[in-house]
Amino acid sequence: MDVRQAMKKLLTVLLMTVFAGSLLLLAGHIFPGLKAILSGAAPAGPDSMARNYEKVAEIPLGQVEAHDYRRMGFTSGIVRFSPDSRLLAVGTETGDVLLLSSDGRKRWQRQAGLAKITALEFARDGRSLYIGETSPQGALICVDVASGAELWHRDSAGELGVDIRQKTLPGTVFVAGDAQGNVYAVGQRYIRQPDGSNQYYSRIYKLDKSGGLTAMFPPDHNIDTWVSWIGVDDGGKRIAFGTANYDTSRVYRYRDNIYCLDGTLNRRNWSLLLDIVPPYQNTTMRKSPDMSADGRYIAAVTTDGRAFLYDAGGKELWRRSISQPQRIAGVYLNATGMYVRIAGERVLFTTGNTYNRANWQLPTPVEHPSSNSMFLFDLTGKLVNRHKAGGMIEEIAVNDTVVMLAVGRNIWTKDIKVHGMYVLSLPDGGQTDFLATAGPCVGVAVSADSGWIAGIEAPLRLDSGEIVGGYRLHIWKRTGDKSRTAAL
Repeated sequence: MDVRQAMKKLLTVLLMTVFAGSLLLLAGHIFPGLKAILSGAAPAGPDSMARNYEKVAEIPLGQVEAHDYRRMGFTSGIVRFSPDSRLLAVGTETGDVLLLSSDGRKRWQRQAGLAKITALEFARDGRSLYIGETSPQGALICVDVASGAELWHRDSAGELGVDIRQKTLPGTVFVAGDAQGNVYAVGQRYIRQPDGSNQYYSRIYKLDKSGGLTAMFPPDHNIDTWVSWIGVDDGGKRIAFGTANYDTSRVYRYRDNIYCLDGTLNRRNWSLLLDIVPPYQNTTMRKSPDMSADGRYIAAVTTDGRAFLYDAGGKELWRRSISQPQRIAGVYLNATGMYVRIAGERVLFTTGNTYNRANWQLPTPVEHPSSNSMFLFDLTGKLVNRHKAGGMIEEIAVNDTVVMLAVGRNIWTKDIKVHGMYVLSLPDGGQTDFLATAGPCVGVAVSADSGWIAGIEAPLRLDSGEIVGGYRLHIWKRTGDKSRTAAL
């Protein structure tokens, strides 16, 4: 190649570079959030990264202890929008329940005493709010949305027991409703014995809209495994729940992993005992299963990283491995299967942080490639999209067009820039925005009309001793300029 040809080639490369740079500058001018997303930096201002949402409120929720990376459980908080998107309910770690307008103006507040709020849900008609608490009573409380006055409550301590001295308190840990106004709740109590063994007490309740108890499962004894989640169809014809236990030496009465009951809770339609994935010694489900609104599908995810879809009769339609145990440098590591949601023609599954199979507090040589991710499938089992969040997906919220991920700590990278709320679109699963928080985001909600997003941030103590973030509520409003969304 002579000097003239070399100069010509160099000139061509320079012209292409200038052209590409001009396009990026133009894109940055038209889409102000694009530069930040490409760089991976969190925005300094109150706006969302793509400027699709603007922050309208930041509300302190009181003082809580700042935990670090070594703690398995973390600070919690619950946010829920009303069915008409006009109101926002907040439940805190310290027992407060607040009702706000969607833009953050307080309507009323009530304190549950020594309780921790562990479940929160609006009734389908938006007139009542169901509050689950972990307390000496383990109550499910129904309050009037307009005034905050208590309409009725139902304690679970009579079935689950209580030991205040040992701090083993019952709790209502999950609440759901059907289209007929019936309420379904999960009561749970857990005891860690001095010898390291575990005892579980769980019960499923069905109540009418006036608080009358219409059924319990089981009717005359407790489930002897961990139950914290149920799926219910709109018609109230069936419910499903999953189980977890961590004592492999014991023989459990409820040893199957997933159960489907009829809507009266009086008949078991089917149950399944799943095979075990080595090196695990049992199979467990935590935030699972979910049921489609019409009751045709039940989706579940196991902590070993398998995702399932069943029909209403319990036939397995497909299974996928979204995370598999890996042995590296003599250490088994995995990313726990966590949440599942059915959203129309899509099924979402999430995984958590990388952990050491021998002991979650021990380090791992690498981060698991499937950790902290959301996997989106269609109903045939085809993978539509995968999103790597970078931190623990603490909660997911879904409506017809949006998926929200509340992202907290990454115990392996300890990167605090990943904290916040990730906005994904349905049905494609692409990311459209990012709403940053200083501390880990531990709770999230999106309104039915997608006009409002709320998230709860918690403080985090870094290894240096510095505390980032605080216990507070963030509220964002959609800006109305939807043109930017398609560009990300």
